[in-house]
Amino acid sequence: MEISILKPTDDLSRFWNVLSTFRTNLAEDTYQQELSEMIQDGFHLIYITDHGEIAGFAGYRYIHKLFTGKTIYIDDLFTLPQYRGKGYAASLLEYIHQEAKATGMNKVELDSGPTRNDAHRLYLNHKYSITSMHFSRPVSSEKMELFT
Repeated sequence: MEISILKPTDDLSRFWNVLSTFRTNLAEDTYQQELSEMIQDGFHLIYITDHGEIAGFAGYRYIHKLFTGKTIYIDDLFTLPQYRGKGYAASLLEYIHQEAKATGMNKVELDSGPTRNDAHRLYLNHKYSITSMHFSRPVSSEKMELFT
């Protein structure tokens, strides 16, 4: 199983199917610009292909917090439904864990929606702990619908 790293020269249109399946709030005409901006801000994207299709991906960034110190924060981890059960998400998690070790990070963190029970089992099976509750508040009422 080979994990690929998104490079600046990669064609971002290849990611539409997997990204839009997971992040249904994305618009096809703007997601490439949004992703480009995130990459410029330090976002990393790794992925696995299966028969030429991007089957799963993880997006993460390096952060430094007073509470946890140097941390890799996983923004996104997703495998398309037809490719689940092949160990892709576990491989992506392990890649990130090894990256954290190699770069001297203290932790790997992520948030997960309260109803994503399959994802929770994966994280717990890979020695992640439930350490907090995540709270958020939209800045404008226009963005409220994304979170309800």
